[in-house]
Amino acid sequence: MPMPVHALPPAPAQMLVLQGAELWTDDGRGLPGQALALGKGRILAVGPCADVVRRYPRARVIQLPGGTLLPGFIEGHAHVLGLGRLAAQAVLTGAPTLEAALDRVRAFTASGASGASGWIEGRGWDQNLWPVKSFPTARDLEAVTGDRPAALERVDGHALWVNAAALARAGITRATPDPAGGSILRDARGEPTGILLDGAMELVDRVRPAPGPAALEASLARGLAQLRDLGFSSVADMGIDAGTLEAYRRLAKAGRLPIRVFAYLSHDTRLMLRELRRPRVATTSFFQVQGVKFYLDGALGSRGARLLEPYADAPTSVGLWVTDPKRVRADVKATLKAGYQPAIHAIGDAANRTALDLFAALGSSSALPRRAALPPRIEHAQIVTREDARRFGALGVVASIQPVHCTDDHAWTPSRLGPAREAEAYPWRAFLQGGAVLALGSDAPVADPNPFLGLASAETRQDAALDPPGGWLPDQRLTRAEAVRGYTRGNASALGRPELGVLKAGALADVLWVQAPLRSVAPEALRNLKPGRLWVNGLEATLERP
Repeated sequence: MPMPVHALPPAPAQMLVLQGAELWTDDGRGLPGQALALGKGRILAVGPCADVVRRYPRARVIQLPGGTLLPGFIEGHAHVLGLGRLAAQAVLTGAPTLEAALDRVRAFTASGASGASGWIEGRGWDQNLWPVKSFPTARDLEAVTGDRPAALERVDGHALWVNAAALARAGITRATPDPAGGSILRDARGEPTGILLDGAMELVDRVRPAPGPAALEASLARGLAQLRDLGFSSVADMGIDAGTLEAYRRLAKAGRLPIRVFAYLSHDTRLMLRELRRPRVATTSFFQVQGVKFYLDGALGSRGARLLEPYADAPTSVGLWVTDPKRVRADVKATLKAGYQPAIHAIGDAANRTALDLFAALGSSSALPRRAALPPRIEHAQIVTREDARRFGALGVVASIQPVHCTDDHAWTPSRLGPAREAEAYPWRAFLQGGAVLALGSDAPVADPNPFLGLASAETRQDAALDPPGGWLPDQRLTRAEAVRGYTRGNASALGRPELGVLKAGALADVLWVQAPLRSVAPEALRNLKPGRLWVNGLEATLERP
């Protein structure tokens, strides 16, 4: 079967020498007086400035005014299409009340930005931020949307707030049963309230207008450009469907990808059967299918995360299995057998234990190939018992974490778990102590993808208001070096790409310059840092400033 063509943007013909900034070291010490030589898309040499300049006399020397040179950041978990589509949606992120969220929907609708589809779409609402922390209802939306169907995703993407028109389009009534892996919330009379959890969201998704090829390409390009402008040279895009995959391939063939994309397919049987027949691309290009994204449970904020014991604030519920664990196990096995990487979404402690048990059983299976394999991944790993946190390293499972989730959610997570389980939340140091690789990301557009916010959250476990004092569960904080490693070498290791995430001869020339001494910037100042210059494949990117 012919392999798709993934064109590389041309590496610059002229060699470059970057000097004048400290080089970031893996332990965070920083090396002054060093230079990097770049050529043909690779780092050619690292060493004292005079030596490197003497070795490459024809290279163009770029004198940087201090600051820090480090590997280009790798976004370990994002949804690029969703990030790019925000420009055409009502953005409800951070709305402090239900009324404020409705005001944003009203303004978006009045602006005409919703386009010709007839639907009003948006995302980002979070009832946990509101004084009354109840889910909103379809009736709440009626006054601002009228008879136009509206579908607004919760901040975590695991709940959908719809109005009566959308319920009618989807044929959802009191007689509609809860679909597998989802729940239709109902009022005391049994009528749908307008909130659909996880698998129930698909009932509306089926009747929502799908973007065409040109719109898909535009949204992907917009999302990738946003990541590039934040200092990312690569992204792991988690859970793409067939249409998005083909749009990526068209962009890659035309050389229009500004950063490297490692794509994980959605857990779609037909898509898997088609794509896993292809040999996985071993060399790092600007686009490659890396693996498959699986869902075990939902999200903690919508009480869809699967817990070992009932929710402290909803004692009749332990959450959801979004996908039958037996089906996940069978398809994870098929993914491993084909030489691709499984990435399992698991937030609750029951989901994490199930994922670990699954990997443990498959790791000892004689049916799988013995050749070197990519490490399996667990995405989010938010609520994990200390016993299970130690198993990540023992089983060789990557802990793919998003530090900003911790600081965004710290105020209400204890109410979901209760005091006996609170210490299970975001056990980053426990993962490291067990020998696990940490891969850091944001889950954008669920959270802000800015890596400097991620670094600050990882180091302090405080939000932007420095709350709570001293950090939430501070024994699980990461050091500066550990957090930067998670965005660089850790993500490269998770992807099985040792030529990324490091500054050494032979590595790919993905290099970031920050106009600050990164090793000594105060934790509270990290959030204000911005990328200064970025080279991807040795070619300098033009960074757009917000």
